[in-house]
Amino acid sequence: MRLYLKLLSVLYVGGAALHLLDVFGARLDFATMSPIWKVWIGYLLVADTAAAIGLWRGKPWGVNLFLLIAVSQLIAYLSFKSIFGDQQFLVIFHFVTIGTYLGLVAYSRLRTS
Repeated sequence: MRLYLKLLSVLYVGGAALHLLDVFGARLDFATMSPIWKVWIGYLLVADTAAAIGLWRGKPWGVNLFLLIAVSQLIAYLSFKSIFGDQQFLVIFHFVTIGTYLGLVAYSRLRTS
């Protein structure tokens, strides 16, 4: 499990880096984004950074943030496609990462019982 959390941490650092590029206009044009997109990018930048730190350190709050981010992105990208567009890669990514996490939790509980 620790290795998986560290891998997730690295992936979330990557996500935070992409959002930082967005804020500085190096990837997306932040200045012309709608307010909803600006808030969304800001939320993801802060949350991804915090989750990456917590996951790397193996803290329960890191896992909670990972789950919060994943679920919030799934809700946003599946329910509000008219705002966020088609984010199929991220939807699949989050289903896979949550499923893997839950599978590892179940496996570790079976091993210890």
